[in-house]
Amino acid sequence: MKDRERSGSTGLKVLLKTVELYMASCRLVLEGHPESIDMIRQNQQAIGALWHSALLYTLYHFRKNRAAIMVSASADGEWVARALKIWGQHPVRGSRLKGGVAAIRDMTRLLKTTNLSAGIVADGATGPAYIAQKGPVILARDTGFPIIPTGFAARPALYFRSWDRMVMPFPFSKIAMIYGPPIYVPPRSRGRELENFRQLLEKELNKATIKARRLIKSRGPR
Repeated sequence: MKDRERSGSTGLKVLLKTVELYMASCRLVLEGHPESIDMIRQNQQAIGALWHSALLYTLYHFRKNRAAIMVSASADGEWVARALKIWGQHPVRGSRLKGGVAAIRDMTRLLKTTNLSAGIVADGATGPAYIAQKGPVILARDTGFPIIPTGFAARPALYFRSWDRMVMPFPFSKIAMIYGPPIYVPPRSRGRELENFRQLLEKELNKATIKARRLIKSRGPR
C-alpha cells in the first residue's frame, strides 16, 4: 500500500510539473485595484475569492502565495488536496453540503493563528454557478481580513460541459487576471448586512470576470 502511495505521489508531482510548464506557456495580462495588487505581492493576509470556472488556472496563478484553500470533501477533491500540498498549500476539506460550516471555522482558526491567507470558491463545489455563497463573507467577518475578488478569462480555451463551465486554457493562450477592490466585512455584520456583502462580492466577482473577458476579447462560455 505504501509503495502504491509513493508511486501515486511521484506521478502527481510529475503531472504538476507538466501543468506548470503548460500554464507557463500562456501570456498573462494582469490588472487590478492597487491595494489588492500590493496585498498579494507583499503576501499580506487576505481571502482570495474566485468562481469555480476559473479554478484550474487560478490555483496555478497563486501557487506561491501560501494559503488555506477550501477543497471539496468529495473523492475528487482528494486529488486536488494532494496537489495543493505538493505546492506547499494547506487544503481544508469541506463544502456547502459536506462540512462547510466546520471548514469555515477551521479556516478562521488557521488564519488567526498563522500567516496564511485563504482561497475560496465563491459559488461552492456544486453551484449554482456565478452565485456567491456566504462562506467567504463569514470568513472575512470572523478574521478581519479583506476579500479580494478575482476575475479570469483565457483565449483560446476549452470550456467543459459541466455546471460551472470550467475553463482550460490552451497552450500559449492569452490569459487575463483581474484583482477587484478589497472587501472588508465589519465584525458585527449579521442578517441583512451580511447579505449585502454577499451581493457585493457576487457583483465584484462578475465585474472582474467581465473585465477579464473584454481585456482579451473572449466571449466566455456560451
